[in-house]
Amino acid sequence: MAKPPPEVQAAIAALPRNDRGRGPELLHVTLISLYDLHYAPPEWLPATIAALDSFAAAPFALRFDRIENRKAVTLRTRDPLAGARAFQKVLVNHLLREKAPIMDGTTPEPHITINYRGDRLGSETLGKKTPPIGWTVDEIILMESIVGKTTHVEHGRWPLCGDAG
Repeated sequence: MAKPPPEVQAAIAALPRNDRGRGPELLHVTLISLYDLHYAPPEWLPATIAALDSFAAAPFALRFDRIENRKAVTLRTRDPLAGARAFQKVLVNHLLREKAPIMDGTTPEPHITINYRGDRLGSETLGKKTPPIGWTVDEIILMESIVGKTTHVEHGRWPLCGDAG
């Protein structure tokens, strides 16, 4: 995942449609969904960490200019986020090359969920009263999300400073 820096977390937390019951430290963008660690063989996590230890990629920008209500309220963009999508491809290819387990292996469209309950208020464009929200992702985090517990368990961080090629 990619986590927004504290100043971006604060801007997101200040949005009226953000769920005030969830701490801003939980805000993130899922870059790839790998597997459910609860059901994974014990060797999968160390193999994933070892593969990420040899990963190199360049930082990339994320910028969200819309709030959308789908099943949940999310920050999204009409921009194709080419840098983020290219990063996801480089990451998947690296994990495959390193033979890391990627049972699910999905690369969701980059977004940030700000309210998991939904609010039925439809979509709105940021920019008039609230500026678009973005940052440069310079680090990725391997995070276990405990479903239904509002809990993240961090398993490692890797800086992005290499060449995306």
